[in-house]
Amino acid sequence: MNFNFKQRLSSNWNLWRIIRLVLSILFIISGIISIDYILILAGVFLLGQAVINTCVTCVSGNCEIPQKTKS
Repeated sequence: MNFNFKQRLSSNWNLWRIIRLVLSILFIISGIISIDYILILAGVFLLGQAVINTCVTCVSGNCEIPQKTKS
């Protein structure tokens, strides 16, 4: 699947992607308040995953569920 960045950003929003986005924002805000750079780094990492819809365990794209085709 070759999506451009705009398509990738605006499509396929599901519950897990929203959870990653919310957690990343909470981590970044909490890290800024407590001046904890590791928490900020974790938040930025999750934010990157949420924005471009990637996952560490699915780097090669093997986690996609194949669509059923009618024969």
